[in-house]
Amino acid sequence: MNIEQLKKDIIPPELMLKLYGDIPDSEVEAKIELLDDFLEKVRDSYDEDVFKVLRSNQLAVLLWMAKRYQEVITHAEEVVHLLAPEDYPTYYFLSVDLLIKCNFILSKYEKAEKWARLALENHQHSSVISNLHILNNYADVRLATNKPLDKKYSPLIQSIIDEYGFPEKLNDPLETIKSMEARHKYWNRQLSELILINRSDPPEYLKELENYKNSCEIEWYRNYAQKAINTLKNKK
Repeated sequence: MNIEQLKKDIIPPELMLKLYGDIPDSEVEAKIELLDDFLEKVRDSYDEDVFKVLRSNQLAVLLWMAKRYQEVITHAEEVVHLLAPEDYPTYYFLSVDLLIKCNFILSKYEKAEKWARLALENHQHSSVISNLHILNNYADVRLATNKPLDKKYSPLIQSIIDEYGFPEKLNDPLETIKSMEARHKYWNRQLSELILINRSDPPEYLKELENYKNSCEIEWYRNYAQKAINTLKNKK
């Protein structure tokens, strides 16, 4: 696997905008046709296995947005079978995450659990928040099947709490994971909206960042906001 090829931005921004913005999710066949027309033009520039990963990764995401879960599974499995976790964690863990969610939605709980365990066995190759998402999806499976979470995952949960500065205490692991996921989703969305709405107005942006920092419950996001505040103040 040529990892350097894999890391290249194969799809130009204007095509990404069409695929993920302009064309409705319900028109997934039109998206796939547009994607394949482009990929065929650049196919000779990539090794065959790299090309398969790049195409299947995009198809899995597009089909997920169209709620065609069985087809998502087909393409996500191809990515996971071609990649090792350390090859390109972004693609690998995105595909495993989709496999957990799609199998869960289709009530294939044993398969969802299999993929979750595989991802967690390789958590050292993934990011903190990706691990939280995997744990959250695994928690959904365990809750649906009325099973507790294996205690062997407690150190990983605690490491996420410590590294990101979540206020949660590790009592009931499933409740802790669900609470952390909801809290992260809320404060991540708040920050994204703040940046999108106010960045063109520095004084208002600074004010909103201060409010965000003072109210946010997650240390990582408070630190991020403080760095942004310092940057703005230094520009004055």
